[in-house]
Amino acid sequence: MAVSPISLQSLRKSQGTHETAVGLPPSTYTDSDFHQFEIESVFGSEWLCVGRQEQIPNAGDYLAVTRAQEPLIIVRSGSGSISAMSGVCQHRGMCLSASVDRSDEEMLDRPQFDPGSGRQFRCPYHYWVYDLDGRLVGAPEMAQTPGFAPEDIRLPQLAVEVWKGFIFVNFSLDAAPLAPRLHKLEAVLANYDVDNLVTVEPEVMHDVPFNWKIMVENFMEMYHNSRLHNGIHDFAPSSGAWYEEYEAGDGALFGFNQMVEADGGFNPTFKALFPPLPGITMEERQRIVFAFVPPTLLLGFQPDSAFWFAVDPTGPTSHDLAMAYIFPESTIEREDFDETLDAAIDGVGNFVRQDMPTNVATQLGMRSRFAPRGRYSWQEGVLAQFNSWLVERYEAASV
Repeated sequence: MAVSPISLQSLRKSQGTHETAVGLPPSTYTDSDFHQFEIESVFGSEWLCVGRQEQIPNAGDYLAVTRAQEPLIIVRSGSGSISAMSGVCQHRGMCLSASVDRSDEEMLDRPQFDPGSGRQFRCPYHYWVYDLDGRLVGAPEMAQTPGFAPEDIRLPQLAVEVWKGFIFVNFSLDAAPLAPRLHKLEAVLANYDVDNLVTVEPEVMHDVPFNWKIMVENFMEMYHNSRLHNGIHDFAPSSGAWYEEYEAGDGALFGFNQMVEADGGFNPTFKALFPPLPGITMEERQRIVFAFVPPTLLLGFQPDSAFWFAVDPTGPTSHDLAMAYIFPESTIEREDFDETLDAAIDGVGNFVRQDMPTNVATQLGMRSRFAPRGRYSWQEGVLAQFNSWLVERYEAASV
C-alpha cells in the first residue's frame, strides 16, 4: 500500500466535470514525494505504451525503452509473438541495451538505450548472455561459484498486450486486459484501420522540462487552440470541440475538434498534405480526433494521417516524449513521401514553438505560492475527466 503525500479529500476536489471540478493541487506537478507515489500508484499498475508492433517485424528485433524508471526490452520471439522483460542484467544490474561506445561528453549524460536485432542479449559488462525469452544461457567463469544455477536465472517478465498495433506492457502479470476498456474509442476509430497503419521512426525528446501531466493536458484540451494558436489553428477552432463522456472503468479519454471544412491540416496551408485515409467518411474528414489511453499514449487522427506520442515521466518536473506519425502503407510508398513528411513536421513545429514555452512557464507557475486550483471551461472538460481517472488510481493505491 502507498500513501499519498496529499490528502485524498483534497485530490477528490479535482474529480467530476468542468462544472464542478478544480485543478489538481499544484504540488502534484512539483513534489518529489508525490512523484514517487504517482509512479507506484499509476505507472506501476497500468498498461504503458512502448511502441508499435511494426517497429519489431522480425524474430530477434527489439526495442529498448524506459518506462516508470525501469529499463525494458520489447522483443519479437522466434515464434512471432511479442514479449517484454526487464533490461537489467541479473548479475550486477547493468542495463543490457545500454551503449558503452560513447564519447566522454556523452558518458556524463544519461545512458543511451539502443534498439536492435539479434538472437541473444549480451551484457556488455561481464558478458552474461540471455536468449530471446530472457533465460540466462551464458555466464563466463561462474562454474566455481557454489550453488550457481544458470537455469534458475531469467530476466523478469512483464505482461504484454497489442491493441491497434500499439504495444502495451504492464508490470503486473495478472493485470486485467486493456482492450475491453477501450470499446468506446474502438468504435470511433473503426474506419481508420489503425492496426494496419505504419509508423515512421519516432523522435524522442529527453527530459522535457515540465511535468508529464502538463504535456497530457496541453495535448487534450482544446480551450487554448483559438487563443494560444490564434491564426494557425483557425481551421479547427475551439468552438468546434466536444468530448465523449467519461465513466469509471473507461480505458480512454477522447474528444473531437470540428474543422471549418474537410481535409484540414496542421501546416501553413491548413490543408491535408497526403491523400485522405482510405475508408473514413466525409464527416470524419471534417474533424480531428484527440485521444488518450492513460497514462502514456496520446493519439491524434486527422484526415490524412495520425500521430502518436508516448509520455514517460523522468522526475516530478520532467518527462521523456516519443513522437511519430502513422500512415497507410500506400502513402509511405509515394515518391514524394519523405519531402511531404518533412513539410508536415515543419508545419507542426509552428504549434510546438508556442506550446513548449507555454508549458515550461506553466511548470514554473506551479511552483509559485500563488499557484491556483482554477475552474475549467467546457472546452477543457477532458481535464476534469483526466483528474477523475488519476484520483481513482491514487485512491486505489492508498487503500
